[in-house]
Amino acid sequence: MALEIKENKGLYRIYGKVTSQNIGALRIYFTTVLEAEEGIVISLEYLDSMDAAAALFFEALYKQAVQTNKVVTIIGAENRNIEEIMVLTKTNYILSSDRI
Repeated sequence: MALEIKENKGLYRIYGKVTSQNIGALRIYFTTVLEAEEGIVISLEYLDSMDAAAALFFEALYKQAVQTNKVVTIIGAENRNIEEIMVLTKTNYILSSDRI
């Protein structure tokens, strides 16, 4: 499945696979969104998979938001498709325990 982002009232659901090959597009997309918004919610619950580069990208996005006084809430702790890579890269701490 190709990467797809659907937005609804500040909730950004990402579908498909996030890999090192498409994080550049995600970086541009979410940087632009964060310039216009004070806070966003990104859902990883619908991802089929992600690689280590993608997990590190989401961690960097999370940290960048903190540095610019923005709020990025990332949900998806229940997604078993990404659980292992998030644990291996030690980035699972960015996942909010709350579900929307």
